[in-house]
Amino acid sequence: MIRILHVIENLSLNNGVNSVVMNYYHHIDKNRFAFDFLVHEPISQEARDRFMKNGSKVYEMPALRPSNIPRYMGDLNRFFREHPEYKIVHGHLPNAAVFYLGAAKRFNVPVRIVHSHNDRSADSTVKRLRNNILNSLIPWVANCYAACSENSARFLFGKRAENAFILTNAIDTAKYTFSEEVRNRVRKELNLYDKQFVLGHVGRFCLQKNHSYIIDIFKEICTIMPDSRLLLIGDGELRHVIEKKIGQLGLTNKVIFTGVSDRVNEYLQAMDAFVLPSLFEGFPVSAVEAQLSGLPCFLSDTIIPQAALSHNTVFLSIKEPAYTWAEKIFASHGSEKRQSIYIPEFDIKVQVKRLENFYSELFERTK
Repeated sequence: MIRILHVIENLSLNNGVNSVVMNYYHHIDKNRFAFDFLVHEPISQEARDRFMKNGSKVYEMPALRPSNIPRYMGDLNRFFREHPEYKIVHGHLPNAAVFYLGAAKRFNVPVRIVHSHNDRSADSTVKRLRNNILNSLIPWVANCYAACSENSARFLFGKRAENAFILTNAIDTAKYTFSEEVRNRVRKELNLYDKQFVLGHVGRFCLQKNHSYIIDIFKEICTIMPDSRLLLIGDGELRHVIEKKIGQLGLTNKVIFTGVSDRVNEYLQAMDAFVLPSLFEGFPVSAVEAQLSGLPCFLSDTIIPQAALSHNTVFLSIKEPAYTWAEKIFASHGSEKRQSIYIPEFDIKVQVKRLENFYSELFERTK
């Protein structure tokens, strides 16, 4: 049994990174591999028990803030001192890697992976400066690199990107195959009638995802198709701000909030178009899910071109007025019969075998 310690923010499905990690966790061969987790937010006993039933252990660390760095470092040192069983640490928080992989290095963990999930460091100048400094220290503590795309690898690892293991943000493609039966059932559940146009989005309510612009787009769509609905899946710190804006624009009865959900695949079936005008992304798993389910997708041109997996995917500038997006979305409506697509590079059953081989090879080197 090979145990891998994954370092992540929390165990919520409210962000793309966690969704990717959990997809691989659910599909890894549990007779050969165990995923354990070092998280930075408290978890419930119920959640802890659920992971334990699958052979996983969950450890908690305090949230990393400037004011508690000494405590954080002390807890990390204590953890790795008490857990010499870990030969592989897989970190998904690059900005904090210097701390947790630094501690792992001090206590002789032989394989220390840092994983790049983005191609830009932050959404503000101050945070970018901070992150650039922290990221520059990664080569001192990591000895193995992984990324969701070549762009994300180049962003974080520079000239070392050529040595990075590229692991796509794969999903269980079978769950996203378009089904008229599922579509009708979910739309009925949401009180949507058959021909009602539904624009959808999946993402955490944070600055990066640009929800305010989504509302602007939807407002313009409502001038073209007044009975349209907006389906928002996710939660986050800016949700109340977006709810306020929706109310001010008189759109409250037209927007459906699901919160964090494990039924994303079903909600995508109910949509007619998917929008992702992010300020920055790595390789957005939500766009992968939407495209494989056969939806016309409208993405910001800040997202890498390789994210276009379907001929129904359009890139637009977030500098354009919202009505430009609305007109493009309207033009796509009903233009062709919806069909899901299949791409092996994003099939979790295919990609998890690559990850298993990756871990096995790394583990062999530790002997």
